[in-house]
Amino acid sequence: MKPAGYCYIFGMGMQKAMAYRADFFLSLASCIFPIIMQAYLWTALYAAGAADTNGYTYEQMILYTLLAGITSRIVATGFENDVAQDIKDGGLNKYLVKPVNYGSYCFAQFAGSKAAAVGFLLAVTAAVLGGASLLLGIPFEPVRLALYALSLALALVLNFSIFFTIALLGFWLTEIRQLFGTISIVIMVISGGVFPLDIFGPAAAAASAVLPFGYTTQFCVNIVNGQLTMGEIGLGFAAQLFWIIVFTLAHRVLWWQGAKRYTAVGG
Repeated sequence: MKPAGYCYIFGMGMQKAMAYRADFFLSLASCIFPIIMQAYLWTALYAAGAADTNGYTYEQMILYTLLAGITSRIVATGFENDVAQDIKDGGLNKYLVKPVNYGSYCFAQFAGSKAAAVGFLLAVTAAVLGGASLLLGIPFEPVRLALYALSLALALVLNFSIFFTIALLGFWLTEIRQLFGTISIVIMVISGGVFPLDIFGPAAAAASAVLPFGYTTQFCVNIVNGQLTMGEIGLGFAAQLFWIIVFTLAHRVLWWQGAKRYTAVGG
């Protein structure tokens, strides 16, 4: 398919997201309560002197809690159910007989569906950072804000690659959609979407540095938070690119193997 075709698919994804904008705002509202609860919890722990957070100050932890909730929402997927449905019910038929790359099609639609939401959430992020600067006295370097935006773009691609790879297991698992809810919660936790994993000590910090999941949320937030040096940020970007390549190769292999055993039914 020509690039203009994928631009059209991008637009379709954006229109679909705008048609269901009430769902977006409701899902956004649902994440506000846990963030408030975590902020109160950390405030109580720091006030009692019981917060052993491996170097995070109170201000950094509150900022992390706020930004992690927003960042995890920005990089969240949701398309994987459609992929599993296409595999199970024969919806892949129309893509196999047309000159279209299914992975590129899914990504174009995913990017379109995220465009408006990301724009809104970035505005919320700017408000959070402004409030943190005024209320918590945290200074922000413009270069770190720019690097945070770049890391978000790579995190979106990486998270798409992870979930697209998982979704393609539907070629072998009949009801993989039953697992997506559990998988999403687990990945959100181990990506640092709830709290930074390095507060659990060097072993957890090493694990989060080696595994790909932390580079979708924790790495991005800690760029702004001041927890990472410029050298560590550079290594983080390299890790994001590395894991994007790994999962891209993985889902291409899964697609190639799965398409050979795919039996078209329905569709």
